[in-house]
Amino acid sequence: MLEIHYVKNGSKETAQYEDAKAFLASQYLEVPPFQDHYLVEEARLDGTVLELPEATIGGLFHFLTTQTK
Repeated sequence: MLEIHYVKNGSKETAQYEDAKAFLASQYLEVPPFQDHYLVEEARLDGTVLELPEATIGGLFHFLTTQTK
């Protein structure tokens, strides 16, 4: 499971996906659920905190595309 704690317009929110591939697929939609600039406070994949080089949704997307095959 992928759990994302992020900030949207100053409000802290949480989103969950079955796995990383489900999140990646959602970001390819014509209108994705997240904007790239949203700040990611914490992201966990199967209980492990991800060490993101860039703490944004765009950074999470890039990190997961390079880690997920």
